[in-house]
Amino acid sequence: MAGSPAPYDIIRTQDICAHSGDPLAVGDEHIAVLLEREGEDSLVRSLYSIKAWEEGVRPQAPDRLFGFWKRIIPDKEDRVQPLVNDDEMMDLFEQLEQATESKQIAFRYLLGLILMRKKRLIFEGSTPASDDAPPTLSLRMRIKGGGGPIFRVIDPQLDDQAITDATEELGRVMNLDSADES
Repeated sequence: MAGSPAPYDIIRTQDICAHSGDPLAVGDEHIAVLLEREGEDSLVRSLYSIKAWEEGVRPQAPDRLFGFWKRIIPDKEDRVQPLVNDDEMMDLFEQLEQATESKQIAFRYLLGLILMRKKRLIFEGSTPASDDAPPTLSLRMRIKGGGGPIFRVIDPQLDDQAITDATEELGRVMNLDSADES
């Protein structure tokens, strides 16, 4: 994966339940999912009502669940919010801890970089690659008083330009920078 650009376009869907087709109103709690579609490079965001999710409704093949988080439909005046807030991003980062696919590993790595920029994670160190293990970063969750858990993050060895491009693209499609400015 070294040197490969990692475009993480996220295609947003309308605020409707992917299962029932019912619109989700301002203030409605729901589950947002990122889906991988066969033959597509982009991730697709779909929404499921809490009721449908609790009944066990999940995306169906050939779509593959990439990650998910709980969120609330914001008021239209607040629409310049990030697709994923800091807590949701942290949940997604932790959820991808057991990822084994290169795309998910790279996505988690980039989330880690963004969470460091947002001061949610602190860089503790790195471990070089060995014969039986890839290089990793050690990131500590920032908690008042210190002592937060440490996460090991596999470094997918993207070159600097690929990291910059992918992080900017990820920030742009998730509206991360606009939320930081407010």
